[in-house]
Amino acid sequence: MDCDICGTTFGSHSKIHCATCARAALEPHRIELAKCLIGQSAVSKHVEAIVKGTGDKSSQHVSLKDSRGGLLVDRHECTKTVDMERAQAETLEVESRISMITDHAAMLRAEMDQTECEIQERKAAIAQRKSDIDSATYGLQARRANVVDKLQQNIKRMMYKSDKVHQETVEMRMYLCSMAAKLAGLKAPRRRTSDGVIKEVYCIGPGTALRVYDLRELNSPKFDNLTASLGAVANLLLRVSHYLGVRLPAEITAPHKDYPQHTILTPTSSYMGHNIPFPGTTPSHSSSNSPSASRTLESRPRPPLPRPRPLFIDRPLTHLAAEDPQAFSLFIEGASLLAYNVAWLCRTQGLNSDFEGWEDVCNMGRNLYRLLVAQGPRTLPKSQNPLDNDIAPKTTHASVPRGPVGFGQLSHATSHSFIETAENQAYLSGWKLSPTKIFDELKAFLLSEQQGAEWEVLDEKEWDDMENIIADEPVVVGGKKRVGPLDDGRSMVALVSEFARMRRSSANEREGTDSEREKGKNRSKGVSGWMKLKSRNEEGKGGSPAA
Repeated sequence: MDCDICGTTFGSHSKIHCATCARAALEPHRIELAKCLIGQSAVSKHVEAIVKGTGDKSSQHVSLKDSRGGLLVDRHECTKTVDMERAQAETLEVESRISMITDHAAMLRAEMDQTECEIQERKAAIAQRKSDIDSATYGLQARRANVVDKLQQNIKRMMYKSDKVHQETVEMRMYLCSMAAKLAGLKAPRRRTSDGVIKEVYCIGPGTALRVYDLRELNSPKFDNLTASLGAVANLLLRVSHYLGVRLPAEITAPHKDYPQHTILTPTSSYMGHNIPFPGTTPSHSSSNSPSASRTLESRPRPPLPRPRPLFIDRPLTHLAAEDPQAFSLFIEGASLLAYNVAWLCRTQGLNSDFEGWEDVCNMGRNLYRLLVAQGPRTLPKSQNPLDNDIAPKTTHASVPRGPVGFGQLSHATSHSFIETAENQAYLSGWKLSPTKIFDELKAFLLSEQQGAEWEVLDEKEWDDMENIIADEPVVVGGKKRVGPLDDGRSMVALVSEFARMRRSSANEREGTDSEREKGKNRSKGVSGWMKLKSRNEEGKGGSPAA
């Protein structure tokens, strides 16, 4: 067949000269492709029908042939193969599940056997424990009572040993304190008569020259005697507090290097661990003594050091009050703190109810003598061993009622009878006296006594002598003879007449003079024979009172 356009004969080896020749050459290949696609579609439907199990069984025996007539696939044989493979797969799956179930059953049987063994072991252990419990609880009450008795006996034995050691410690404290008082020279009081009043005078140190002054008499002694007396009392108080193992409320600083005199601190600033310099000196770490380079490195300011109260003076107390009131207040505060320490020590060592007012604190000599000497050698009752009489009713240590506290029992140095326990603090509580109250009352008393130092009392003999002297003097008629200038500018006759008037007005009040003088109360001017005269102890002082 020839092409209509180019006239070329169609063939397998003919050349292509136009589009018609090209289409004619491609036509056989297109037909074969269409047959293959049709056969592939039929095979796909057949496979899908076999896999899903749907489709016509008559169509399963269809054979596919190629374009040349060759047999490609026998659909009937393919379906058998798929069914057989499916059956084999299901068989393998069932066998795998059977094997898995068998293995799991074997594992469960092994676990059951192991659990049964554990149950048997636990039953045996429980039976053994029950047997042990029965053996342990057999006669438990009796054995428990026996153990408790042994434990109580051990506790009593230890408490007895502790009480015995504490008793020996207290006896040694008594001995040391009594020997310290004896070596310090604290002596029995001597009675002296002053203005018709008998007073007890307590002395300390060798001889009898050094008195332990009452704080209400600080205006009268010499300043060096007063300093030595307070120093001796401070030394004795430090030694006794060391032997007793107590810490005084106000810390006392004894003389040491670059610290020549005794001082005392307030309770709030005591026992701070500061290296306090002597009053009036510059501390060693002061910036005035350090180089300028070190001062620039000190960026953080240091807290101010507490100020100690002196227990010494360098002039009579009346002069100190007039010339330096601040030093006078510091010295009075220091003496008050020292007396407060003595009273506190007495209260903690058995004298608990003898310090109600500030006047009871002022006589430090009497308080120290009563504490250290007047009680005498004491023998404590021997503590009884609680194991000696086991038939006695059993009492615990806490059920024993507390007796009065004796000398040397309470301290800060031992756990036995520790002074800071709640029981001991409750025993020592109720003391309303404070160092501030003592200081205020004492300062007011001394200042009032200094203000009244210009007033002196004249007794009956002095009144009579004065009247006799004036009566014997001749009177010049017409002249104004004067004995001399008096303090108030009046004549002697006028003064004597005023004396007589005052004597008559105070006749009814002289009976209570001795009692008022003993009480130390202030008296109003112009009563009870008091007159404002120049001090007898002062000569050439310009009218200021003498010490």
